[in-house]
Amino acid sequence: MDDINLIIDFFKWFSIINISVIILFYILLYFAFDFVYMPYKKIYMGSKEDFNKSLINIYLHYRIQTGFFAIIPYITLLIITN
Repeated sequence: MDDINLIIDFFKWFSIINISVIILFYILLYFAFDFVYMPYKKIYMGSKEDFNKSLINIYLHYRIQTGFFAIIPYITLLIITN
């Protein structure tokens, strides 16, 4: 039973860290897009709109993967143990 609690704690903190990264990423995209865009301005060959679309695409994929690999296993383990 101790091993399952270790795994539950792992997924709990894994979910918390990933959700924090998602929130930080959202804040940076919403409030400081130019701050994010400036370092990549010279190496990214597309337009600013293309860069924005790429970042939104990365953000959406990261949210889906966080749910699939962190949140769903955590909730599943909580259901199994109770």
